[in-house]
Amino acid sequence: MSREESLTLTKLATNIFGAILFALGLVLAYFSFQADVEVISPQMFTPIGITIVIIGGLMILAREE
Repeated sequence: MSREESLTLTKLATNIFGAILFALGLVLAYFSFQADVEVISPQMFTPIGITIVIIGGLMILAREE
């Protein structure tokens, strides 16, 4: 017996929110690398951006049971 995986509203919302977090984390990490030290401290915002990217990626890969 095969188990069909249908796309539910919860799964769709999780994937979309995960993709948005992933994109925002990438933008935050990219611009913190490119910014001058006087404008923004890369030591503070780069780990935050990478953490947001990881959370967004985990939300995209999450599976419902």
